[in-house]
Amino acid sequence: CFCTKPKPEDSKVRLIRKNAPPWLEKRTYALKKSLAFQNDNNFFSSDQDNIIAAPNSVLKPSDNSIEYRDRNERQTWHSLWRKVSDTKIHPPTSLRDQVTKYDTLQPDGVSLDVEPEPRDQLATKPGLDDYLPRSRHSTSTSVRLRVRRRREVVDLNDQELYDELRKASSAGDYPRIREVLKILIRERGVKPDRRHYQALLLGNANAQHGSPVEVTQIVDEMEDSGITLDSAAYHAILKVLAVHPDYILRRQILEELRQRWFTLSNEGWHDVIVGLLREKQLESAVETLQSVQQEGIRIPSWLYDMLIFNLCDVGEHDEALSILRFRVDNGEQLISGTVWYYLLDSASRSYHHQATLFAWRKRVGTSYLNPSSGICLNVLDTAARHGDFRLATDVIRVLANRNQTLKRYHYETLIEACVPSELRTAFTLLALMTLADMPPTVSSTRPIFLHLRQSAQLPDAALSLLRQVAKQQRAMPAEAVNVIMEAYIDHGNFEQALEVYKTLHTICASGPATSTFNTLFRGCESRKDTAMFLASEMVALKIAPDALTYDRLILVCLRSRPCREDFEDAWLYFEEMRGVGWWPRPGTIIALAKQCCLMGDERIWGLQVNHHGADGMTGSAIQRLIDEHWTEKGIHGMTERKNS
Repeated sequence: CFCTKPKPEDSKVRLIRKNAPPWLEKRTYALKKSLAFQNDNNFFSSDQDNIIAAPNSVLKPSDNSIEYRDRNERQTWHSLWRKVSDTKIHPPTSLRDQVTKYDTLQPDGVSLDVEPEPRDQLATKPGLDDYLPRSRHSTSTSVRLRVRRRREVVDLNDQELYDELRKASSAGDYPRIREVLKILIRERGVKPDRRHYQALLLGNANAQHGSPVEVTQIVDEMEDSGITLDSAAYHAILKVLAVHPDYILRRQILEELRQRWFTLSNEGWHDVIVGLLREKQLESAVETLQSVQQEGIRIPSWLYDMLIFNLCDVGEHDEALSILRFRVDNGEQLISGTVWYYLLDSASRSYHHQATLFAWRKRVGTSYLNPSSGICLNVLDTAARHGDFRLATDVIRVLANRNQTLKRYHYETLIEACVPSELRTAFTLLALMTLADMPPTVSSTRPIFLHLRQSAQLPDAALSLLRQVAKQQRAMPAEAVNVIMEAYIDHGNFEQALEVYKTLHTICASGPATSTFNTLFRGCESRKDTAMFLASEMVALKIAPDALTYDRLILVCLRSRPCREDFEDAWLYFEEMRGVGWWPRPGTIIALAKQCCLMGDERIWGLQVNHHGADGMTGSAIQRLIDEHWTEKGIHGMTERKNS
């Protein structure tokens, strides 16, 4: 910094300026005074014995640039800036300009026309950041690159410059193209010709610097200069539009090519298809690809891959599968593994069976691909939805090789995949779930029930298969029998369901369960006597009822006869159910409330939500039922009870 160590006898800090600006002396003095000395004499230096002083260096401006002689001076400016910024003293903008001037200095012998950056771009937010300098290690990358590029090409002759221009054009190196053209045209006075414009057009294929607007400007400038576009220029424009899509300009270029009888090359067709893909015109891209294939033009693998990725993103797995099959059938061996993985992931998430099966067999079945567990679950769900038992078992094989324990949803998905082709295997899986200490539930047998309800003959065939499996499997659960009884009831054959119940002990050694009686209660409907017999069976077998048992018993009593006795039995079941802490289903509550209205029973208000929480009925709903269903018989009955 720009101060010396204060003398002990001085009451104020004595500042000695060495090439320091006047404002720094005043601000430094104010700073030291505000700190009240607080034994902070090492403010500007961590070492009081080694006072940092600014070197005696001179800034000498040259013709086109400013040169500095000592890099230590620039470091000193940055060190001072950090100290001042930490104390929230805002230096004037001249210091920022001076430090910025240091950052843009170039070595000796290098002269560039570098415009200073606007001041509003030097800071990202107001406050101290407005005055923070840029580190000498974060100098503008573009300036350094321009210096390096200029050093590389400034001493080349014209022929070497044209060779360099051709290489930069092939690579799409836009900055290098402009640097070479600047040397050729501005410094060496070469007249612009077709080669120069061609290089500029190819340079706009750069993803960062190119633009279709600049392409249009270049084309207009060529027309003003009397230079007509040739086939190479048209192809260069199509290459730019493959990176920076412009539908109108592409149509114009293709129309001019057709009018001038120019033939579009294979690479030109590739650029057209890529441009359509970037614009998400997938149908046009596929149609163009098919027309190109019919003409015998070879399509590179990367273009196929790009098309498959885009089709999978929008869910067009049929078309993506068609393209991939075409490549496999034509003997293409080096198809990217990423394409297979992406197709398998996308198709399995969308439950597309054909695409999932094709990718699984070609890559996973041949051990070329080891998918994640998440993809395996998606493939398992796809196989279950389409009844592909072989694919489902193959997925389980892959998961088992990883020592992954099968859960309930694995078994249930396998059961769904077994129906309808492997019904015997589905019953076997129910037994295996019991052995694995995961007893099946009603939801586990839903795929079997949905299959058996399709025809009245299917339950008989299923019962025969179940008896055969039961001879081999000792742990057959009651749910396997329940689903067959449920199918009989769904077809209106309740008597046959009762016959199956009577022989249940020959199939299931553990005997009936609560779900067994719930299934039978569902078929009783208006048969109250049969329901009471089954209820006594539950008591005799010491099988505990659940909420669904009470719910269906209430419905049986309400539907048997519209008499007071059956209604009282239903209400008794309701009271018993409420005492356990359960509550009927919403439909059962409404049926019970309607019967209360028909019987003129004021206990209907006991169903109100205020008494029994969120499971009850609202007062307005009860009043609406009273207005709709309360009969004269009920009114007279209520009047008689009041008089008595």
